[in-house]
Parts: sequence; structure tokens; C-alpha cells
Amino acid sequence: MSNLIVKSQRKASPGNQTETTITLEGNLDNSTVAILEQNLKPVLETKPAQLIFDLAGLKFVTSSGIRLFFMASKSQKANKGQTSFVNLPPQIKEVFAIMGSIPDMKIFTSQAELDAYLLARQQTYVQ
Repeated sequence: MSNLIVKSQRKASPGNQTETTITLEGNLDNSTVAILEQNLKPVLETKPAQLIFDLAGLKFVTSSGIRLFFMASKSQKANKGQTSFVNLPPQIKEVFAIMGSIPDMKIFTSQAELDAYLLARQQTYVQ
């Protein structure tokens, strides 16, 4: 069973705007995405000016986790806020590079195929 720890820290940034940092540790996959979603919903409701995901402790992410990141970014944009990602480990950076280079997500026939591809790419970093 996968594990995910979500920590949230809110502070005022310069100009008295709110900044929320969400730190993730563990695996963000189909069995843990609901944990992040539960923690993310109240944060998005506050409409922070800056939403920062600190991914230093993230070991693995599937397409369901990436979809949640996209949803949060879309929500932030609608509320005139920004979303940033910091401290990406190499395997997570690889996933973000892949997602940024795929012009059409329908290149994969199913979510399972996409997840298998992402897993294979990330495992090259695991020793």
C-alpha cells in the first residue's frame, strides 16, 4: 500500500498576499490521490496568491496525481493566483518533462498505459 504525507503551510508574502506551500512526501498514485485532494480543496478555497508544491520528498507520481496538479493550477489561474513546483527529484522532473512534451494526451490508449509508461521512466532513477 502506498503512503503519502501532506503538509501545508500558509504565510503572508510581500504585499500582504497569501502564499501556501504544500509539501508532499511519499507516493502520489491512485491509492493516495484522495489524500492530496482532501488537503488541497480547503487551500484552493482560500484563493492564495501563490500555491507552491514542494516535491522534494515525492518518490513517485502517476497520471492521477498529475491531473490533480493541473486541476489546482487551473483553479489558481481562474482566481488570478499562481502555481509553482519546487525541489523536484530527478524522477519527478522527468515526469513533468514528459507531460510538457506531450502535445496530445490521447497519445496513450488508457490511463493504465500512461501510468505504466511513467512508472518505467521513473524506475530508471530508482536504485
